[in-house]
Amino acid sequence: MANPGQKLDRSIYINESGAMPLFQKFTNRESPGTMLVGFDATSPEESYIKCVSSSHRRKFGQFFTPKLIAKFMCSWVLGGKPDTVLDPGCGTGIFVREIMSHDERCKITAVEVDPFVLKAAKTAVGQSRRVKYTNADFLTWDSAEKFDGVIANPPYLKHHNFHYAHNIFKEISIRNGVRLSRLSNMYVLFVLEICRRLSLNGRAAIIVPGEWVNANYGQALKKFLLSNMFLKSLIYFSHSSLVFSDAMTTASIMLIEKSSYSASEKLLTAFVKENIKIDVLEPLLTLTKVVHKGVIFQQISRKHLLNEKKWDYLLKTPNQEKTPGFVPLSNFAETCRGIATGANKFFHVSEDIVRKWGIPRASLLYCVGKARDVPSFIFRRSDYDSLRRDHGRVYLLNFQDPLEKEEENYILQEAKDNLPERYLLSRRTPWYSMEKREPAPIWAAVFGRKGLRFVYNESMVRSLTAFHCIYPKAKNMVFHKALTAVLNSRRVQHLAKRQRRVYGGGLAKFEPRDLLDICVPDLTQVSKETLINLAGLLDELDEVTRKGELSARRELARLDNLVCKAGEEANCVMGAKQKAKL
Repeated sequence: MANPGQKLDRSIYINESGAMPLFQKFTNRESPGTMLVGFDATSPEESYIKCVSSSHRRKFGQFFTPKLIAKFMCSWVLGGKPDTVLDPGCGTGIFVREIMSHDERCKITAVEVDPFVLKAAKTAVGQSRRVKYTNADFLTWDSAEKFDGVIANPPYLKHHNFHYAHNIFKEISIRNGVRLSRLSNMYVLFVLEICRRLSLNGRAAIIVPGEWVNANYGQALKKFLLSNMFLKSLIYFSHSSLVFSDAMTTASIMLIEKSSYSASEKLLTAFVKENIKIDVLEPLLTLTKVVHKGVIFQQISRKHLLNEKKWDYLLKTPNQEKTPGFVPLSNFAETCRGIATGANKFFHVSEDIVRKWGIPRASLLYCVGKARDVPSFIFRRSDYDSLRRDHGRVYLLNFQDPLEKEEENYILQEAKDNLPERYLLSRRTPWYSMEKREPAPIWAAVFGRKGLRFVYNESMVRSLTAFHCIYPKAKNMVFHKALTAVLNSRRVQHLAKRQRRVYGGGLAKFEPRDLLDICVPDLTQVSKETLINLAGLLDELDEVTRKGELSARRELARLDNLVCKAGEEANCVMGAKQKAKL
């Protein structure tokens, strides 16, 4: 992950003159020739990584495709017998080399915005009349040409790491008849433009990170691909089968065809749950079933997929279980992220800093900043006091104009490294003001590997972005504790897998909107006794965890049973209400 405040350091700005780092002080003035001194054309990808800094590769979202996967993707594209093939964002030219080695006829157009990696591609491929190189941004490329085949590994750039002189999201949306979120990763824009540039009956093979299947910004892309019948097969790799070894992400391969004939109403999907040889997936090249213990193959109705917000759990779990009496968390709670300071070291301070500068107590808010500062399932005032005594960062600065003299001194001495120019701070007036956020009764840890942790905030202090905030509509402590217990149950954690986003190495992440879709027993329809029992189990879980008994198997088993009973109870109540209406 990036360090706070350094996202813009690795950003690029793209206009008619090409691409460059967002700030001139980060511009690399070397020519492609001098930058690639020592480049070995016999091992282009490995050599390029050695020649070019990781910061340059990150700026342009460059992650290279393994050779065997590139060969598989080429097989799909060449299966359509193309006369022309496009490689947008060609990188070091691995797709160009694979196409040339398996087809002696088709002409290839390689487009690349980064002149350094384009130079590497030309060197690795060598001279050939079949290949046309273009140093341009594919998203604004001034060409009306269409292609029989496209093969691509688009740049992996988050929305805050690329900047255009115009609204690129609006432009791509209008061109393709979709409504894109401005939070979309750059590869989403590439996929839309690739489909637009395909000739009738043309084929495309695109490898991208797998996060789009569960990301909210992926909704527009899913609808576009399914409604137009472009997507013929989707290959989704497990976190245990990392394709991009140098990126903390999963991967997916889209096999696309712009057919003149009516496509199947079902989409072929393959979830690769363990490391396999890529040739296991070759039946998908003829749109037939894959049979292998390491692959979950499904034929899923396009209509079903269109109705599902998130696909991760669906692709991994053929048999979907029913959960009577369970409802989305959104039925009785709201969510938002924790407080984003824009500069944690400046705004989130310890007791030592407060005393050193004499910062008035009226300018401080009680606040925790890291998940590791919250040891268990209940965060008590005693936990906060212990953290404060141990010199932890427990205060959030909340300066108000006019500033006190001590506050002015702190700002003058500690606001270093162009702090007011940072992305979030530059949008605040004054820059040192803090966004408003009431303490949340329940916190949800943003990241987790074995499962996500929900914490009852008994202390009612604030939190930074290590936690999302959950605000139940019911203003009742017992209800809050009962809901926290339910969210930590293995039963609900299992259901929550449908909403999470999974990154490389199995790192799971939830956004605030994802939390709202988690299904839990409808606690508004259960008895007071059930709520009290659930709240009591949270106390037991907290006590066991504080003693170092990490498994808490007995307590979790009891909690799971009570959660199921709560679902049954809610289902009976709701059923009785429906009968009464009839």
